Amino acid sequence: MAPWQEEILVPGRPSTLKLSEYLESGPHVPSGPPPGLDLPLTLLERRSGPQIPQVREPTKRMKRMAFTSFLRTPNGAEETCLKLDSAMLDSSYVAELVAAVLPDLPSLACDPQGIQDKHGCWFMQQALHFVPCELQELIQEELKGKILACSQHLHGNFVLQKCVELLPGTISFIIKELKNHVMEAAMHVYSCRVLQRIIERNDKRLFGRPDMIGVLETLLRLENLQKLVIEPYGNNVIRAVLACGTSLHVQKIMKVFACGEAGLLALARNRHGSLVLEKLLETLNGELRNELQAEREALMCAILGGTESSLFVQIALDRFGNYIAQRTIEVSEGQEQQRVQELLKSLGPKLRRAANGRHILQAARKRFGSTLSVTDLGS
Repeated sequence: MAPWQEEILVPGRPSTLKLSEYLESGPHVPSGPPPGLDLPLTLLERRSGPQIPQVREPTKRMKRMAFTSFLRTPNGAEETCLKLDSAMLDSSYVAELVAAVLPDLPSLACDPQGIQDKHGCWFMQQALHFVPCELQELIQEELKGKILACSQHLHGNFVLQKCVELLPGTISFIIKELKNHVMEAAMHVYSCRVLQRIIERNDKRLFGRPDMIGVLETLLRLENLQKLVIEPYGNNVIRAVLACGTSLHVQKIMKVFACGEAGLLALARNRHGSLVLEKLLETLNGELRNELQAEREALMCAILGGTESSLFVQIALDRFGNYIAQRTIEVSEGQEQQRVQELLKSLGPKLRRAANGRHILQAARKRFGSTLSVTDLGS
């Protein structure tokens, strides 16, 4: 039996124990978590200003550290998360629990010791589902100056993603800390995810805030776009902007692909550039189409060209370019469809012999049906 359990079972004492009382009681160090019972917002009621009360008593600090260590273990994280999910706990207990471990939030999210911190990270992600509005300021205070490091951490980035998803009040704070490190974050394997979540909120009010405007201006600067479009992680951020941004944002990204046939060919054949170009085609034919009609026509003209040696023919059998050809077939309309069929016929039996060519044929048959001459395509 854990020491805190022994204390609770003393005859004549109530069967519940507040977390604040638990932290303040006795000199012993706990071997497990406090009981998940009904707890008032004692820590919140006692706090003054944006800071939670300072933990000065050695025994109380030792207990908190021991409880934090417990949360970093598989059993500790699982047991505590199960209690968070149980109907036995009300919001006051969760607020008390989160407030108690708040000073250890950065280390729980991304402890420098390595792999064990995934359990503390898991607990923090679960706890954020239950955090009341009153604690959002305190979370920001504990993470102040640590957002970039946390976003670049294997596990810590998930905690920030949860903050963006569940605690809207923290978004501006995260943006403010990242705005001077936008390119570094966009090209980082983990930080890019945090930027994506912020962009994917698709909140027009958020896009209008000065800090967010600064972030987007940095991302969409032409020299930065040229790097990000072909970057393994940066391309994900640009695709998020294409999916959730405004027509002005899309127009800025479009400039990267207005680089002549040679430049467009290189981007279409690039693993990451082709993903952005594919998303651009989708966006230009989506909800913003009426606002971006000129940009759509320009891109389709650049891909289809006016000769048999058009960009479409050069990328149709390419490992990455064939996806651009498939999207072009899917979104083609009117005279564009006739032009696509002419180019498909010029490729002839090559389509049937190549693995990528078969994908092109499948997309063509799906789009054109019986109007596509199978004889001319060598079927």
